Amino acid sequence: MTDKPKFMMQTYIRCTQDALWEALTNADVFQHYDFLEQTAKRDGDNVTYFMPDGTMTLNARELEVVPKTKLVTSFEPTWEPDMPASRITYEIAVEGDFCCLTVLHENLNNDPSDGTSDGWVRSLAGLKTYLETGQPAHFGGAYLMEQM
Repeated sequence: MTDKPKFMMQTYIRCTQDALWEALTNADVFQHYDFLEQTAKRDGDNVTYFMPDGTMTLNARELEVVPKTKLVTSFEPTWEPDMPASRITYEIAVEGDFCCLTVLHENLNNDPSDGTSDGWVRSLAGLKTYLETGQPAHFGGAYLMEQM
């Protein structure tokens, strides 16, 4: 069996466990911190993501939910319909006034340096900024879209 690429990132966010869990699971909150300014729509355990122009980009199905501690989802990109789904694990650990968020993206079909790692860095920077300031935070999405 061949190991597929994976990406792991960890950050500390000054927020409550409830606030972080809400940001990760409430589709209406996503648009406030996504670097591409996407919106999300929840239908049961499935979340679908859309660009500002309405183009669908991604489906994510919840595979495992341990409230306020662990969320495992599929990652099914619609921009490459033949690409097999990968898997994302979010783990939350409380450390005083901070939450340590660990994100593990496994079974990638590409080298993480081909954009995956940059996307995660921007997404988590936006999440951290939004939760710590209450202000929407979009780290370079408009710039990146202009470059495409």
